[in-house]
Amino acid sequence: MRRLGFRLPGFWLLALSCLPALAQQFSADMVRLKPEGSLASKVFVSGDRMRFEVTGQPQARTSVVILDLKLDAGFMVLPENKSYTPLASGPQRAAIPFFHPADPDNACPAWEKAVAKSGSCTKIGSETVAGRDTVKYKGTAANGDTGYLWVDRKLNFVIKWQGEKGAAELQKIQEGPQPVALFEIPKGYEKVDPLGERAKAAQAKKAKPKALPPKITN
Repeated sequence: MRRLGFRLPGFWLLALSCLPALAQQFSADMVRLKPEGSLASKVFVSGDRMRFEVTGQPQARTSVVILDLKLDAGFMVLPENKSYTPLASGPQRAAIPFFHPADPDNACPAWEKAVAKSGSCTKIGSETVAGRDTVKYKGTAANGDTGYLWVDRKLNFVIKWQGEKGAAELQKIQEGPQPVALFEIPKGYEKVDPLGERAKAAQAKKAKPKALPPKITN
């Protein structure tokens, strides 16, 4: 998940779970504009469900993240060893600045209602991004950090974001139905839960009786 995260001001991330999701379906290339040298990803969206594929990693590995915002469930899938791991924090805390505003031209009220104590939101106005009609918004965090989001009017989806340390944009957007299998754990994959195993080990250690001191005999 580290390679999929974007370090925008934290207040944007809370909007992920607070704005209504719609049923848009599309795929796109997610290109990191900064920091330079970051790996690109492929994105698939079907309503509340998202899939991110990161390729070109060391040893030609491919990692996949599947999110279901409605169920607040997320998984890291590793095709090379046919395993998957639940995301401990869930998608609502994942550092992915996507949200689905009900109205691209009026996204601030819903955002401000959800994160009123974390900063402010300002609508900048219309702007064309990669040939698509978008609405630009500016967010200011309580600590003064600023971030920008561009919401696609047709998709009702953020297609570009820019923060203090990171920026990315969805390119080569292809609208259309996405295969259901993209958002499901493949059959035969083994569940690996490192956090769960650590919790079990901690509990076992806690329940283990303490060794008695050696008995002293005269």
